[in-house]
Amino acid sequence: MLKKLHLYIIKEFLSYFLFGLAVFSIFFLLNNLFDFINLFLSRGIPPILILELLILIVPKILMSTIPMATLLGILISYGRLSEDNEITAMKSSGINYKTLTTPIIALVYVIFISLLFCNHFMVPSATSNFRNLYKEIIIKKPLSKLTEKTINKIGGYSLYANKVNHKNNTLSEVSIYKFDNKNDNDSKDVLTKAYSIYASLAILKSYPNAIKITLYNGYLSHVHPSDINSMTYITFKSYCFFITLYNEVKDDNLLILGMSSPEIIKTIKICKELNIPFNKYEIELWIRWTFAFASVAFAFIALPIGIMAGKNGRSTGFGISLGIILIYYMLTMLVIDLSKKSYIPTSLIMWLPNIIVTTLGIYLFTKMRRK
Repeated sequence: MLKKLHLYIIKEFLSYFLFGLAVFSIFFLLNNLFDFINLFLSRGIPPILILELLILIVPKILMSTIPMATLLGILISYGRLSEDNEITAMKSSGINYKTLTTPIIALVYVIFISLLFCNHFMVPSATSNFRNLYKEIIIKKPLSKLTEKTINKIGGYSLYANKVNHKNNTLSEVSIYKFDNKNDNDSKDVLTKAYSIYASLAILKSYPNAIKITLYNGYLSHVHPSDINSMTYITFKSYCFFITLYNEVKDDNLLILGMSSPEIIKTIKICKELNIPFNKYEIELWIRWTFAFASVAFAFIALPIGIMAGKNGRSTGFGISLGIILIYYMLTMLVIDLSKKSYIPTSLIMWLPNIIVTTLGIYLFTKMRRK
């Protein structure tokens, strides 16, 4: 009898859990989907590469959406049971709250353990592969990152083009700037050299870790701010130079996200020995723990709310779940900001959202059992 009851509750939960997982994941995916569609439609990136990029960001999205789906699944499933008076019928049959909640608590702990493994190993691996693939796309198709009528950063240069043709790798009405911020021995100026190039047409050609830019019908100027009279001005019919792309996809956040947790722990240890700031590594490490435990914290608060929902349990559960998610992730952003400023040890403050939600859940559990 109890086995059938437990299976019934789990089946009810899983249906809403999968629904919530799909909705939340699609919502997060849309933030990247439009950028990827733009890469395909206007920049000529093959569809297979776009699909691969989408697949590689899914694990990172699931890191956030699985706890959300857990909260939604519990609130709506138990809200539905409460709305249809099934919980009342179960209690009348002598079934206590422990029996009602045991299958979901056990399942949530399975989700928690699975998320721990995914957050510490699978998500970093997928993120690292995403970064490598994106870097490969940028190197092979340098114009894929360029947008017309916008200042684009590429290999230490600032580039502006009135028109960009991604099909044949050409730019029209091009302005290129480069600033050298290294001090000369005989000057105290912060900005010691400034280069600017204008051309009516530019053609780009890809090479391993570099691109060749051939410019037509333009001019080059070179000026030293401390001596404006030393400006060099040269006109040309054609002029070419290379831009190195080795560090083009140098993103500290992606680098850290692509590190497994053992690698982060090792890096933190080295930073401590060298007296180098390691706060950003510590934040990422604890995010992986706290986001995994969020499923457990959400279960603590969702179970008593769902059981006591009464009439309109499903709609109430859906609304409450969105409110809890909003508050939880606002708190998470707050504690991340406080961690960056080192006001409180990261290992303590990163757990604050989970502690608040879990404490409130335990209070509601106690209140529910007394009824």
